[in-house]
Amino acid sequence: MDLKDIDFKKCLDELESTDWGDAPIHSTGLIIKVHELRKLPLEYWTNEDLRLMILQQISLEYLVPIALYRLARNPFNSGELYVGDLLYTIVRIEEDFWKQHSRLHYELDSIIDSLKVEIETFTEIISHYKQSYE
Repeated sequence: MDLKDIDFKKCLDELESTDWGDAPIHSTGLIIKVHELRKLPLEYWTNEDLRLMILQQISLEYLVPIALYRLARNPFNSGELYVGDLLYTIVRIEEDFWKQHSRLHYELDSIIDSLKVEIETFTEIISHYKQSYE
């Protein structure tokens, strides 16, 4: 799925032509949140919403392109746990998904490669900074 093919005005239930309905009575907070998010148009999703659903391996074909788009602009985009938690969640997606979506896997590799360069650059800058004060 390409990002341009996703209608952000629709929710996952609409995009997938399914209806998960309301969460069952006595459901956990996570289950309730998942059911709520399936009815929320994608244009309103936060990084935390993406992180939560991707971690549950739900609707990856729609959510991974959105997450990768955000991570390409800032690999430290985060949900509510810690800096970089969205990227951490993405790299934990099962291998079968990446085999079936090689273009998305390539995008992830590009983000990681760029991040490696940025980390190396900042490591050098910090090293020079610290040396100047020793």
